[in-house]
Order: sequence, then C-alpha cells, then structure tokens
Amino acid sequence: MKKKTAVIGGTTVLVLVGALIAADLAGWPGLAPRLAERAGLGLEMDPGARVHLLFNPRLASPRLRVLSAAGEPLADAGMLDLRWAWRDLWAWRQGAPLRLRLVQADTLTLTWERDAAGLTPWPIQPQQSGADAKAEPTPLPQIDHLVIRAGSARVDDMPLQLRADARFATEADGRWTAGMKGRLRGQELSLDAEASAGLALLSSPEAGNAPVKLRLTLVQGPQRLSFDGTAASLLDARALDGMLAVKGSSLAAVGSPFGVTLPSTPDFDLAGRLQHAAGVWQLGDVKARIGQSKLGGDFAFDRRGPRSMLSGMLRGGPLRLADLGPAVGTDTPPSRAGRLLPDRKFDLPALNAMDARVAVALSQLDLGTTKLEPLSPVNVSVVLESGVLTLDHLNAGVAGGVIAGSAQLDTRTDPPLFQTSLDARGLAVERWLKFDVKALTKSPLTGKLQAEVDLKGQGSSTAALLGSATGPLRVRVQDGSVSHLLTEAVGLDIAQGLGMLIKGDDNLPLNCATLDGRFTSGVLRPRSAIIDNRDSRIDLDGTVSLKDETLDLRAVARPKDFSPLTLRAPVRVQGTLADPRVALEGKRLGGRAIAALALGALATPAAALLAFVDPGENLPPVDCSLAPTGQPREAALNATRSRP
Repeated sequence: MKKKTAVIGGTTVLVLVGALIAADLAGWPGLAPRLAERAGLGLEMDPGARVHLLFNPRLASPRLRVLSAAGEPLADAGMLDLRWAWRDLWAWRQGAPLRLRLVQADTLTLTWERDAAGLTPWPIQPQQSGADAKAEPTPLPQIDHLVIRAGSARVDDMPLQLRADARFATEADGRWTAGMKGRLRGQELSLDAEASAGLALLSSPEAGNAPVKLRLTLVQGPQRLSFDGTAASLLDARALDGMLAVKGSSLAAVGSPFGVTLPSTPDFDLAGRLQHAAGVWQLGDVKARIGQSKLGGDFAFDRRGPRSMLSGMLRGGPLRLADLGPAVGTDTPPSRAGRLLPDRKFDLPALNAMDARVAVALSQLDLGTTKLEPLSPVNVSVVLESGVLTLDHLNAGVAGGVIAGSAQLDTRTDPPLFQTSLDARGLAVERWLKFDVKALTKSPLTGKLQAEVDLKGQGSSTAALLGSATGPLRVRVQDGSVSHLLTEAVGLDIAQGLGMLIKGDDNLPLNCATLDGRFTSGVLRPRSAIIDNRDSRIDLDGTVSLKDETLDLRAVARPKDFSPLTLRAPVRVQGTLADPRVALEGKRLGGRAIAALALGALATPAAALLAFVDPGENLPPVDCSLAPTGQPREAALNATRSRP
C-alpha cells in the first residue's frame, strides 16, 4: 500500500512538473496580460503575449504599452522581446537600478521625463511606504542589449538639462544608427551616431558587453565634436576609447553643455585620444590650437566624487596672452567711456561648478606686443577648489631674469577677494622693454630690474580688483644707464638738449633708479621715486589711480652741471591711463619768465637770458641698492629651469 501511494505521489509530482514545463514552454497563454494588470506597473499588454518564467525569463508580446499613473502613454512597443534575470528584479526591489538583459522590438516609441528632483512618471522605482518613504531620484534603467528595428523617443530630462527628439534603429546587417536634435543645458545640438553592431543604451558593469566600433558627430551651434573609436554602451560611454576631434568658437561653449568649466577663448580646434572607464574621462596626447596659440597635454575628468575634478598637465607654446583675453574680459572694450581696464564681470558660477588641479608648463607666453619680450619658459600650478582659484609656484623666465610668485581669487565672498605676491629678479630692462624713439639711443634705459609687489583687492572684474588694490610696490634698476637726451628733456635743459640732438644721443650711467610706493584702494602714492645719474637727479611724486584711471605725476629735475639755457620747471603728467597729457608747471616757469622780463627791462635784452642760466647743484650720488627679500635670483632661476 505504501509503495502504491509513493508511486501515485511521484507520478502526480511528475505530471505537475511536466504541466508546469509545458505551460512555461507554451508561454502561459493569457497569464501575461493578467500579471501585467495586477503588477501595478502601468503595463498594458496584448492578449497574445507569452511569458516564460522558469529557465530564461522573458516576455514576448505583439504589443506592449507602458502607462503613467495618470494614464499617459510612456512607451509603445511592437513585437517585443524582453528578457531579465530574477536576481536583477530582486535587486531592483531593494532599490538598485532596473536591469534588463535584452530589449528587442520591431517598433518602439517612448517618452522619457525626469523632473528637477530626478523623479519620473515611469513606474520603474520600487514603491516605498511608511516613515521611510522619501522622494529619491530615479536612476536610469540599465539595458545590456538593445535591438530596435525602428524607434523614436522624446526626452525631457531636467537633471541632465536635456530636451530632445531622437531616432534609432538596428539595420538588417546589424549596424546601429541613431540621431537626436534638441537642447542640452540651454544650447541647441544635434547628434548622429553609428555603431558596427547593436549598442547597449546603458549597461551594468556585470554585463560584459564587448566594445563595438562607434562613430559619433555632435554639432552645437558653431561647435563640432566627432569621435571615432569603440564603446560598449552609449549613455554612460562604458569602455569608450577612440580619437576625438573638436572645433568651435570657444572652449567655454563646448564645456558648458557637459558641466565642465573651461575658460572663454577665441576659435579653436583640438584632437586627442578620449577614454572613459569607471566614471573617469581621460583625454590624452592632446594637440590644440586656440586662436594663434599652440598647446598640448593630458587630462582626466572624474565625476565620481561629490564635486567633479579636472586634473592633468597643460604644455606647449607659444601661448598668446590675447587668446586668454576672453576669460578676463579683455576681448571687449570697457563699458565706461575713456577707460582702459576691462570691467566685464567674471563668470563666478562657473568657478564653483567643479574643482581642478592642472600643472602648466609653457615654452613661451607671448604678451601680445613687440614692446615687451615674451616670458619663456612659464611654469605654474592652477588649483580650483570649492570656488577658490589659486595660481601657485609661478616661475617665469624673462629677459635673462625670473618672475616668481602666486595669486588667488576667492569667489566664496561677494564680491570676490583677490591677492597676489610677485617678485621679479634680474630682468634686463633693455631686453624686456623695447623702445622705438628716433632721437633717443636704441636702448634709452638699461640695467637689471628688480621688483616686489604684494597686493590685495576685492571685486567681480579686473577693473574692480585693480581699483581696490592695496599693498606695497618696490622697483629698482641696478647697474644701468639712461638716455642723456631724455635726462636733459625732463630737466628742460635747452642748451644741452640741442647739443645732444646735433651730435646724437648716448647713455649716462645710472647711480640709482628706484620707486618705493604703496597702493591704497587702487591709488599708488610713491614714498620715494628717484632717477639719479652724473648729470641730473629727477624726483617723482604724485598719484596713479587705478580706481578712476587718472594720472597726477610731477617730475622735478635737479641738474648737477652748468647749463647756459634751462627752464628748470617741473613736468606734470596728468589726464588718464587711456589719454595721458604732459605739461610744464606754470608757476615755476612763470617765475623764470618774470625774472627774465625784469632783467631785460633793467639792463639789456642779453641780460634777460641770465634768468635761464643754471650753475647746477652739488648733489652726492644716491645709493639705492636693493636688499632682496625674496628668494635669490640664482635659486629662482634654478627652480624655473628644473620644472618640466
């Protein structure tokens, strides 16, 4: 009896298992539509749909629609084949992104939307209830293999700031093509892509998709980006590796749609090898032309942390200062008439969009004028962290000397804070400053220039920062010489000046040329400013205002030698930086003229010239040697040469 019962039980189990297998092989007719209705996922399925649950879970349906909670159609697929793994659905119920192993359809139309909080009407986020329920951004679904014979999509994704219409298809030969037109971060764009085989839309790392050949062209206004290489998926650019070429009107315009902070520049073209893996983008062996500048380098962009990070090395040269002008507003004239300093506001939100650590090693920085020798080489470290931009470890060779220092712009305050400390050592003035005045010698000023500046300021533009600058300035020229004719001209020594014009100019050795002053709220006031040689001593005083860009300087020459004809009147330099004016001080000149008239009236006309005779002063030489307060010149030069 027991044996018979066991046989009956075993037979029953076998029959049930066989029935389950048969039913599963048949696709459980009528079950799929009922399960879809009861699942509460907004699924509306054709009665002829078949579902297989036991071995390789999949769904095959002549038609399937996905509806929002409001009953609006989100997707409509024809001849759909959908495959998944039960463990993926379990992980999805625990909050992981929904993963589908295969989505294949003859036709597909869909609408993808996410609001500013990252939530979507798509029923793909597990329902939460109770005290733990909260609105979490909906992650994009992961689709390992996507095969759509003919599809279209409308995308409105606020976190990505993307609104677009797309088309995509898998051709009969297996090629995958796609196109999109719309706006990304407020800028119009179009995208065309082609892959050698079906390309995953968004795959998980476990999918193990083999990379396929991919060609992509993105056009955004005057900007054009092309890629030719391989990739395993499209939206997350998994296993991306290939050659990138970009052309456009400005680097800032290219970086803006992708949330990358880049400086404003003139037109450019760039090429390099682009790779992406594990959330890190790399652009290597870059060759770029920006305006008339030639640059290269290797860079990485990491978006995995709480703040995106750009790192790498910028090298090459020459870099023209004019090509950096748009970044600080020097490409447009000041908004205020008669002003010279750029007053366009900095793009401060862009400086808070990400962090950066970039080393810069340039063969040359061209200052954009033939009157100034380029800096060569230039090395500096650029650090952008939480809205604070720092230029550190600056070393620039120029005219046989070196400029070293640092600068910082802190945008965390309103208006931003600026500070800089620069130290120049051993610059040959005759090489750095190039004069072209016919009557003067080829190098009217020579010598070794040393300078120190330590300034702080506050403002949202270059003009505002300089207009609030406060701090000391020291300048010395050592072992130099100055034009003899220029010296006599400042002293208004007519007799000796005429002599120099006739026989030709030469240079007088300098005893001293120094300026010690201080900026206060953008106004420079010299405490001591002297040019001293064997012929004359010239004292300077007055103000230079960067706040309102005005000049009020006074030069007084004190000749040391005899002259039969000199006016000995102070020279005034007034006006603005954009329009300086030179004039003689009328009070002193008037005094000499009155004296000449009096002598002419009391004696003879020849006696009137006695008022313009100058016996000179017995002035001792001025010693103004500079005691270096920064690093020695040799150490600074060695630091410059040792950097890459």
